[in-house]
Amino acid sequence: MSAKKGLLILNGQLNFQQAELKKLIEVEKIRSIIAVDGGSNRLREVGLMPDLIIGDLDSITQENYNFYQSKGVKFNQHPVEKDQTDSELAVDFCLNNNFTELIIIAALGGRIDQQLANLNLLEYISEEGLTAKIMDKNLEIALLTNSKTFSNQVNKRLSLIPQTKVVKGVTILGCKYPLDTVDLLRSKTRGISNLITEQQAVIKLESGLLLYILEEL
Repeated sequence: MSAKKGLLILNGQLNFQQAELKKLIEVEKIRSIIAVDGGSNRLREVGLMPDLIIGDLDSITQENYNFYQSKGVKFNQHPVEKDQTDSELAVDFCLNNNFTELIIIAALGGRIDQQLANLNLLEYISEEGLTAKIMDKNLEIALLTNSKTFSNQVNKRLSLIPQTKVVKGVTILGCKYPLDTVDLLRSKTRGISNLITEQQAVIKLESGLLLYILEEL
């Protein structure tokens, strides 16, 4: 079965221009574009159309609401008073519609509570068996539960942030500051601001959840 990849556009800061976003959609082989409430405003700013707009619709402008309605875009509306963010509702929609992978953009910038909640959604998505990453123009964030190889990423900054109290047995290869089976603590900052120096960099861990941030300098 082929992968069903979805692109979620949230209501944070969108740093992609139209051509850059089109390239991302092509490279990642996106099957469906989902705007999360105010993310529909961000998407119209760069001149692209969503397949679906989901959320309580308290952030989309009336002008954009009318525009998307006139274009036949589907809406999945929820009450304003609810127990989930619009972003979580969008994730649930994808879980219930057999998506296999999610790319999330415009997840950062704006309200700090929403940013932290968006990062925490990566764990929820992982628990449900999907893969996901938050992307920005020069940034990639994802959750590691086992090993990962980074290819052709020399001179990019790589930071590792434990999401459990302890991440056991972390090994880092191909970076300026290697590690050999070291435990990383959530309360400490040892994994911050490494630099990839080899064509193949590898992160391994024995147990725990580890957030990585890959950033172009």
